[in-house]
Amino acid sequence: MRDVKYTIHVTEKLLATEDLSDKKKVLKKHTDNINACDEDLLKLVDEVIADDQKGKIVDALDEKSQKLKKHNQQLLEDVDQKINKMVTNLNEQVEEIKEQQLAITYKDLLALETE
Repeated sequence: MRDVKYTIHVTEKLLATEDLSDKKKVLKKHTDNINACDEDLLKLVDEVIADDQKGKIVDALDEKSQKLKKHNQQLLEDVDQKINKMVTNLNEQVEEIKEQQLAITYKDLLALETE
C-alpha cells in the first residue's frame, strides 16, 4: 500500500472587497478649500481694481492675477487627477493584500482502498 498524496494550489480571498473611493472626497475637500481661498484672493484683487481705473500698474496687476488664477486651477486639476490615481492604486494594493496563496496537500484515500 503506497501513500498517494496530491497538492493543489489555490488563491483565497480572506476579506471582502471594500471600495475606498470615499478617500477621494476627503482629499478633494482640501483642494476645494485651496481653490476657495484663491477665489477669495482674486475677488479682493478685482475689488481693489475698479473698472474705471487705467494704467500700467493696474493692467499688470490684472494680468498677473489672471495668470495666477489659471496656473492655480491647472495645479489643482493635476492634484485631483493624482488623487484619483492614488486612490485607485490604493484600492488595488488593498485587494492584493486580502488574497492569500494556499497549498492544500491531501491523501488519495480511494487509491489506498483499490490496491
